[in-house]
Amino acid sequence: MVLSDLLLTFLSFWALIHVVYRIFQSRFQVQSSHRIHHNISRTPNNTNHLPIVNISPAYHVSQPTEITLSYFYLCYKTSKFNSFFETLSKRTPKFWRIWFNLGIIVGILAMILGVGVMIVAGWKLLIGIFRIGTWDNENHEQTRFVKRNFEEAHQVESNEDHQIFVPVIPGVTLPISHLIYYLIALLVCGILHEAGHAVAAYCELVPIIDAGIFLYFFYPGAFVSLSSQFLDNCSSVKKLRIFCAGVWHNAVIFLLGTLILNSGLIKLSMSLTGYRSMEGTGVSIISIEENTDFVGILYPSAIITKIDDYELNDASLERWNTYLLQNDKIINNTRGFCSSEKDIIPSLDCCNINAAHPYGNSENREVLCFRRSDQNNSHYQNELSCRHVNPILANMNEQRCEKDSDCDESLPTCVLPYTLLGFPRPVRIYFKHSPWNGNQDENTQNVLLWLGNLKDLWEIIQVSILQPRWSWVPLWIPLVSELILRYTASFSLALCILNILPAFQLDGHHALIAILTVVYDDKEVTSTSKSSRERKKKIENGIVYSVTGLVGWVVLGTLISGVFFEGH
Repeated sequence: MVLSDLLLTFLSFWALIHVVYRIFQSRFQVQSSHRIHHNISRTPNNTNHLPIVNISPAYHVSQPTEITLSYFYLCYKTSKFNSFFETLSKRTPKFWRIWFNLGIIVGILAMILGVGVMIVAGWKLLIGIFRIGTWDNENHEQTRFVKRNFEEAHQVESNEDHQIFVPVIPGVTLPISHLIYYLIALLVCGILHEAGHAVAAYCELVPIIDAGIFLYFFYPGAFVSLSSQFLDNCSSVKKLRIFCAGVWHNAVIFLLGTLILNSGLIKLSMSLTGYRSMEGTGVSIISIEENTDFVGILYPSAIITKIDDYELNDASLERWNTYLLQNDKIINNTRGFCSSEKDIIPSLDCCNINAAHPYGNSENREVLCFRRSDQNNSHYQNELSCRHVNPILANMNEQRCEKDSDCDESLPTCVLPYTLLGFPRPVRIYFKHSPWNGNQDENTQNVLLWLGNLKDLWEIIQVSILQPRWSWVPLWIPLVSELILRYTASFSLALCILNILPAFQLDGHHALIAILTVVYDDKEVTSTSKSSRERKKKIENGIVYSVTGLVGWVVLGTLISGVFFEGH
């Protein structure tokens, strides 16, 4: 999907939301206590920012439920969940005290770790951008040559050595098909993060005003609003329990998610229901992108057993990902294929491979360029010819060779597909049909040929190690469950590290103030010297401004680095 398609989808999505909102507003006018406002009452500064507002002592009075819409911002807030959080906090209070005390420890450690990570990330970006600029100035012609030869992926990969954070760009760093899972995981992380703040607040007798969720452009999140009147009366330790609760919950979610993913619980639970494991056999197809060459040939629930000479046996899904995404780390089989002279065509147009013709310049897409592969005769090793590809590569009765003498008289020539480094190459996909696919034999292995980039193949075909036992069992449940869990665990770790940073609008800013108050023994009920307060304020401002600048540099530097490679 190109940028224009993404923009059109984005605008259409928000146009639909505005239309539905207007219809809802005109048809379902409710009483003033539950009216819908069209003006923004609060703009989100951060997904997990903790708004603190002043309210009257009658905090127990229900606040109106509101749906707020303005341009690219949709927000729903309500006080309906307040009683749930309050009830939950009153159960096993001793447990919650220990639980949120652990949160303080984890929060402080995460703050220190997060600052260290940001320093390393900022330094790597500085070195990386400096080296990129120097390299580009000295080797500009070489850069253009490399880009023309489809080696962008290799160059970006080398830049990742200088990046800790990679910008999320749908269609570039994030598969378009994963976007919905990405957004769901973000929302789940935000809700559980804010739930931690809410429960901790009620444990310290600080009520929440309301809670809600929002969508800002394409960014989903959650929030809770606390009473500053009650919060100000808390000790610094109590404040730390509240402010660190969110990242503590994110840390727990990360650990639980990682445990579930690595323990095989998903596979075990699915295997006990309507699915069976294909691990050791291959990978099961979940879905195939429309308008591709695979439609009508490969079907969902088919089993891919091998790619080229790479068997998908042990740890099938891992081997599938490794071959398609990290092929440079694999030692590929260099044996050739026996070919008949009848496969040769006179023209050499298919060997005219360049940026304008990455697949060769032949009008017949079933003709590819081959080179002789006779290791006993160096004269033939670089000899090129155009040959019909299907009889050679898409043949279950293929004959493999290292030299011409390995072939029989009917197929006397040993050849290998010829492509330039970085250009699309032919990929052989070996598969078996599902048991319920018409008259096809599920035990018969088939082979098809695909010409293209390996990463494109990974995005076109979605696979899993679980195959449905029956045709009516949904295909998508195992894959979607695992993807959402993986993204949730990953984002939880990121929020645990980033949200506790002592920077503006983050939980870490409030936590830093509480920590400095403990260090300086500057409690609310005690008056301290003016010099002590000023010293504490200088330390606070110094840390917050420095970390905020560092975070800004990492974000800006990451975007610059990403745009640099996209633009070159």
